[in-house]
Amino acid sequence: MQKLFLKNYAKNITKEDIYKFINKNNFSVTDEEVDIIYNHIKKYCNVIFDDPIKYIKMLKGKISDDNYYQMLMLFDEYKDFLN
Repeated sequence: MQKLFLKNYAKNITKEDIYKFINKNNFSVTDEEVDIIYNHIKKYCNVIFDDPIKYIKMLKGKISDDNYYQMLMLFDEYKDFLN
């Protein structure tokens, strides 16, 4: 049930939602990185929930190394919500 809720949320996510989450977790991104993350969420929504590490690896080289590793740490923190 939780996964279904999260999939529906991801389908309706906005760039503003991404900015809020980023600010809540105390790291910064460029507007271009938010665009990349947003577009990847929209395009690869199923990958996020079926294989979240694969999704994060898809972003490597597209966002800064600092933000890439920050996303890995956030995944580790939130991974229980995806199971």
